[in-house]
Amino acid sequence: MARAAKRAQKIRRSAEFSGSAKGEKRPPAGSGLLEGWTVEQIYAARSAQMRGQFRLAADMADAMRTDDALFTAYSNRLAPQRSIAVTMRPASEKGKASSISEEAASLYGDSGIALTMATRLNVHGCLVNHGVAFLRLTRQVRDDGSRVDLYANFWPIRHVRWDEYKRGYFTRVEAADGSFTGGEVEIVHGDGEWIIVAVCEHEPWKYGAIIAGAVIWARHAFAAKDWTMGSATHGNAKPIGTLPEGMALEASEGVLTREAAGFLELLQAIASAQAPTGIKPFGSTIEYLVNDSQAWQVWKELVLVAEKAAARIYLGTDGTLGAAGGAPGVDIAALFGVASTIVQGDLETIEAALETGLLDVWTAINFGDSTLAPELRYQIPRPEEEGEVEALGKRETLFHAAIKLALENGFVVDQPWVDESAKRYRVTAPRLPDPGTDVVTSQPSRPRHGPQALG
Repeated sequence: MARAAKRAQKIRRSAEFSGSAKGEKRPPAGSGLLEGWTVEQIYAARSAQMRGQFRLAADMADAMRTDDALFTAYSNRLAPQRSIAVTMRPASEKGKASSISEEAASLYGDSGIALTMATRLNVHGCLVNHGVAFLRLTRQVRDDGSRVDLYANFWPIRHVRWDEYKRGYFTRVEAADGSFTGGEVEIVHGDGEWIIVAVCEHEPWKYGAIIAGAVIWARHAFAAKDWTMGSATHGNAKPIGTLPEGMALEASEGVLTREAAGFLELLQAIASAQAPTGIKPFGSTIEYLVNDSQAWQVWKELVLVAEKAAARIYLGTDGTLGAAGGAPGVDIAALFGVASTIVQGDLETIEAALETGLLDVWTAINFGDSTLAPELRYQIPRPEEEGEVEALGKRETLFHAAIKLALENGFVVDQPWVDESAKRYRVTAPRLPDPGTDVVTSQPSRPRHGPQALG
């Protein structure tokens, strides 16, 4: 009789994926406007993102990376994806599960050919900016017919829209004639063709970083533009001339006198630094008009505030900028120290989506069902696992101390007592040696107590 499963799980069967999938091909696309965005356009793109309409929002996300503060924060958020290794964890350590895991690692592991680091990087970036990302699977039968491999490719979000009435994501795919003029298809996670990576179940697009980042981008871009214009006026004094008293300015309406025209030509030459010398009319004066406004200090503060806000949005902290906003960079250890929960959340979201949308499907197609499907795991510090090990160590220390104290007090320490004590401390109960069995220990031997006592 088969033993009942210890945990609930959804088993995928090979019959679910008996159809053939077309090769991955994306609709024609490209980023739209990268420069010249107005405040109105930025808010329009943000509103489109909030409705789950991604084409304009994707263009804005591309354009936002032209801003130095947002580009740096975005790059640091994705840095772990480039640096952290991924491994394949088998369903069990023995038998067929181990060999399936090794085979999956060659496809989807750290040096996998069917799920590359570049693809994971695209998915990660889209997930961060938009709260949701998509992969399309392509089936390829091996030459010997032994396996059907699933190749995962990033599907740009600009081709996707959310239909609030049908409650699903829709996109256009290649038709039979090779065009994209046909109708839309629904993107269904785990159907053997699509994978959806989302930060949450309900309206994940409302959690994308560009929702808040769009305002930061506008603030930073226009403050920097005003700062540049202010710097130009501060560094470019304008010469102003005054003609001698009694000298006419115009010979007729709209026409300067010969003296005024010559004086104006002199001022223009001085302003352009083209005239090393010049002659001005007797009694005339030349003054320089200088911008002595202190408004540049306001623009500087706006720029620094925007840079820190960009870091907080993407990294969860502005500590990476340093006290003066000029830190040289962020290594992985430092990033984990200040934003480990954000990084871990990203990677675990990707792990979960790949497990149910890719590895379960690949295992079911090739091995009948997904019972022995491996898991893809990023090798990141996991505080919850380290905490469990530390807590177990403390309980085992207390458990052994209790046994030692019982022996020292002359109590009977037999197997039932050990089993009951292990249950109280939630540790694995050791087996006591049989009576008369020699036990080698590093401690001096002490008298045995009871029919089954520790040595």
